Amino acid sequence: MSIYRIERIDQHDDGSIHVEAIIEDMVLTHPQTYFEPAEYGPGLCVACFTLEDEEIFPTTEYEQMEFLESLDLDWELVDNTDYDLFDDYL
Repeated sequence: MSIYRIERIDQHDDGSIHVEAIIEDMVLTHPQTYFEPAEYGPGLCVACFTLEDEEIFPTTEYEQMEFLESLDLDWELVDNTDYDLFDDYL
């Protein structure tokens, strides 16, 4: 899964990290029909993980996105009915 944008990162003293990000292909935008496959769009998701003792979380957004994608996290979809995913693009 690809990350479009990181919304929020919370680092805790115990080494755990909570991330909210826009992840591609998480929300059903058009159900499957007899003639067309289902279509999916981006959705606001959360994931949590813990850094190993020697690991350092990157500081730039690009490096953070690469690091998070390399972890193969189990992203959970957040109820984002009041959230405009494309507010920065309009």
